[in-house]
Amino acid sequence: MNTPKRMTILIAALIGANSLTAIAADKPLYRGYKHGNHFYTTDVVEMLNAKASGGYEYQGVAVTLVEYGDADADKAFYRLYNKDAGPAGNHFYTTDVVEALNIKSLGYVYEKSEGYTTKSRAKTIYRGYHSELDNHFYTTDVVEMLNATASGGYVYQKEEGYGK
Repeated sequence: MNTPKRMTILIAALIGANSLTAIAADKPLYRGYKHGNHFYTTDVVEMLNAKASGGYEYQGVAVTLVEYGDADADKAFYRLYNKDAGPAGNHFYTTDVVEALNIKSLGYVYEKSEGYTTKSRAKTIYRGYHSELDNHFYTTDVVEMLNATASGGYVYQKEEGYGK
């Protein structure tokens, strides 16, 4: 086993990842949660820091994205942030360039692209929004989204794209 892969598996074990198959994939999008705020990143060190010093609970891999240049790459998954939104700030993710530009007018700042959604439709990425928390929620689990909208205060917004 090569060193980078061993290191990724070691770091994944430290944050409590429960699936090594997700770790070996292209760009796992890790999900953290703290007081009504979801945080997503493909950077395992960033998730470790969010857990250690930011108080986020690691919830697993939300979806696996791919890298630029991958034959299955479709749309960039943009990440923006507004430090003044919600009780803990708010990260917003979208594949829509126009939507990303429009939300910048609400005080959001572009941070980076987390990776690319896929052309193949293995897993749909659903997006919900909780207006009281000013929080967006992304999942590939349709039952989880249904529960979030039925009893969690979220409103379903759209399909954001597809992942592995």
